[in-house]
Amino acid sequence: MSTPPTLPNTLNNYSLQIVLESLTPASFASFGSAISPPFVSNLNTPPSTVPTTRHAPQQPAAVFANQQSALKTSPISVFENNYPNAPTAVAKPQMSMFSCFPRNLSVIGIEKEAGSLEAKAKFKVNILERHPYTTQTFSPLGLPANAEDGSRAKTFFLVIVAPSLHGTTTTASGSTQITNPPDLNRLRGFIARGDQAVTYGAGTWHAPMVVLGERRVDFLVTQFVNGIADDDCQEVLLGENNHVYVALDGLGLNFNSSTREDLRSRHTDSKL
Repeated sequence: MSTPPTLPNTLNNYSLQIVLESLTPASFASFGSAISPPFVSNLNTPPSTVPTTRHAPQQPAAVFANQQSALKTSPISVFENNYPNAPTAVAKPQMSMFSCFPRNLSVIGIEKEAGSLEAKAKFKVNILERHPYTTQTFSPLGLPANAEDGSRAKTFFLVIVAPSLHGTTTTASGSTQITNPPDLNRLRGFIARGDQAVTYGAGTWHAPMVVLGERRVDFLVTQFVNGIADDDCQEVLLGENNHVYVALDGLGLNFNSSTREDLRSRHTDSKL
């Protein structure tokens, strides 16, 4: 696997802390779709009339289905194929499973002060990727929406995205030209629960999946692929823009007690 190109230093070595936001269809609309339950959790019997969805207008009106034993809200997200017509590499839908381990336990991408467990822990963002021609949806399986049976920390996942600098071409390492590179000054981070899924819009820059908490999360991932690496996924390293992070203190996380040397030995650029 070739090393991704490295972006030039555009942040001028200043620190950028990404403040976590709640993932909602409205807050995430410019990056894709936040797939959230359209109805309140205590709606457990068929209503007499169709209720308004909780996240209108991002969620369309529902209709009765299955002999009025269900409510169908469609489309709840987008499944988009923008691949160029290429007879030798036709894009096809693909479903994959990504089993993602909590970063606070694997310590991959985590930095913390020596001797501390939670205080001043942070997740560093050092790689971004995009799928230029396809949406990509991550749907967690079996992950509760709330804390699990009195555990100290619930398991959740972070969605870290950046808009593109449209109309711009950046020269990365190796003289690689990156068209519409990520705008690092407008990186945003969202915290998602087990009753949510997320669809990255075609071409949206995003960090690899970041699971935090107590347990592995298995994601069903749906997208289109044509088997050409640069068509299916493009990556960039942040390089000298290495002060981009999400502060993790206050999230109630347990951390692996690995030493700083152990942290440095871990791979931080795995493609997810």
